[in-house]
Amino acid sequence: MRGAMVGARAGLVLVVGLLGGLSGCELAEITIAEPDDIMVVEAYVRIGDGIDQVSAWVHWTMGTRSPEDLTDLTMRVVREDGEDAFLLLRPDNLCLRRGLGADVEGACYAAEVDIEGFFDPGSQADLEIVTGEGEVTRGVSEIPGNMELIRPEARGRCALAPGDTLLFEWNRSPGVWAYSAETEVMDLKDALAAEGIVVETDSVALRGLAVSDADTTVAFPQEFGILERFDLEQEVALALQRGLPRGATANVVIAAVDRNYVNWVRGGNFNPSGFVRVSSLQGEAVGVFGSMVRRNIEVKGGAPGDFPGESISNCVPGG
Repeated sequence: MRGAMVGARAGLVLVVGLLGGLSGCELAEITIAEPDDIMVVEAYVRIGDGIDQVSAWVHWTMGTRSPEDLTDLTMRVVREDGEDAFLLLRPDNLCLRRGLGADVEGACYAAEVDIEGFFDPGSQADLEIVTGEGEVTRGVSEIPGNMELIRPEARGRCALAPGDTLLFEWNRSPGVWAYSAETEVMDLKDALAAEGIVVETDSVALRGLAVSDADTTVAFPQEFGILERFDLEQEVALALQRGLPRGATANVVIAAVDRNYVNWVRGGNFNPSGFVRVSSLQGEAVGVFGSMVRRNIEVKGGAPGDFPGESISNCVPGG
């Protein structure tokens, strides 16, 4: 099994000066190994609200090899009863978030057939990848048990008046390792222009807020993407601390995630180099095969009366 540190080949030669005594110094030749370019697979099973998805973004650790070398993989997912589904080459946007992916070239694999209901909460999913040279990589994910939103009572979408806070609450999912709360807030330019605020970006993604397996509440929008506040434009960050601006729209996803997902995206207590990623794959590749059970809701900035002709309930009853 390959780990974070991979095999090396002969590489750069440095000449290093070493203390040789009072009379002078000697030179020693040291060969520093170059790391191999290893295939990285980031594969996920997403079930629950929305369309069930199984996808895998494949790229290289060093980026020295061509992404064309990643287009001849045979990839399949298998459920507990042995039924399988193959993942085929698909457009990159099926694997990547909107606006991401320009810095890393790779290949996207996703199920071509409809896999709605193929995997159930609380079941096991297996991944098998075979390269054109016959090298095999495998992964196993224990999909978290079912979770449902307790609050808000509204489903699908609801309206949140500016200044109000929406508390999300859900049941504890059996077998879960953590919960992820993510949102993409859109239409910010027009929404904040009404407050005299000029912003560069029309949408922001607040993601990566993972809470423990026992913590089943989060406040929107104040507690979403706390660590990313430092990367936001200051006026946008302050506006979102006050609430969802009138005219903005947010897609909110609360998800129960498995151990593999947590180990791949987690950050340690002290990591000067950034995130600590633990591979959950066995074989010739490194990466993750994770799973999540998600619940989605669309939140519109404004009171229900701000949307004439639309049937939309208040996110906060009595608000």
